[in-house]
Amino acid sequence: MAEAALIEVEGVDGSLWTLAGPGQGAEGVELGTAPTGLYDAPVTTIWNSTAFQIGATYGGANWQKRDVVFGVNVSETGSASWELVDSAWRKAWAYDRDAKLTITTEYGARTLPLRMAQQPEFKPMRDPHLKQWSQVTMTCTAGVPWWVEDDVTATAVSNTDTRPDGKSETLWLPVSNPTDQPLWLRWVATAPGTWTLPDYSWADDQQKARTITLPSLTTGQHITVDTDPMQEMIVAADHTSVWARMNGKMFTHSVPPWTPETKLPVTVAGAPAGATVQVRCPRNWSRPWGLQ
Repeated sequence: MAEAALIEVEGVDGSLWTLAGPGQGAEGVELGTAPTGLYDAPVTTIWNSTAFQIGATYGGANWQKRDVVFGVNVSETGSASWELVDSAWRKAWAYDRDAKLTITTEYGARTLPLRMAQQPEFKPMRDPHLKQWSQVTMTCTAGVPWWVEDDVTATAVSNTDTRPDGKSETLWLPVSNPTDQPLWLRWVATAPGTWTLPDYSWADDQQKARTITLPSLTTGQHITVDTDPMQEMIVAADHTSVWARMNGKMFTHSVPPWTPETKLPVTVAGAPAGATVQVRCPRNWSRPWGLQ
């Protein structure tokens, strides 16, 4: 049988609201009809042409912020009047902080961080205190337009003491990208030791097996590596500038959309047995469901 999607909002104050699906309106607020901005992420394609070119040449895509407009029906509950529910709903939102809109289907849950882009629209025909009911229109913005699924992680632990000169151990970790968007891997590695991480191009070219050897880490310098060029590349637990010892080396490749599970090698040297590395696969989608 058909089953409705579960649509929930987690407010900036930690409150939880069930807008649609099982338990709809339990807190006094339910989703209205015809919301906009929830489906595909907004994008503008770029086309270039020379003076005498016939037509144009595709030059890329510019992903935009996502604007979401939706109405809600606000009503009294068994324990709270309409005014109290309406007030609590407004306190769940802010202009400078994100609430979380989550849609759950049989295939999983995806979340869109949202904040108000302008004041809620409220046009009552008469005093809502009389019928204990009103309609409110929310105009919100997601600065990053992706629906986000929980990271998928894998961890490997070394069995060998690689501190003697010339010793190393290669660990294998599975990664995959079932989404429609490029995936930038994140790594977490313990110290001391010297880690070599994959930066595969995922193409049949000279960088198809590219790796990057990180600076040697001393005790306490556990690191987080984010290959996303929009993020800080290396952060050390002791706040030292490990990134400054990279000599200009950068991670340049993402995991392409719809990449099946593949095991990648990670090599460690100069570390005691028990050295640990974790890979985190963020999952960003352009839609709240589908596209697997």
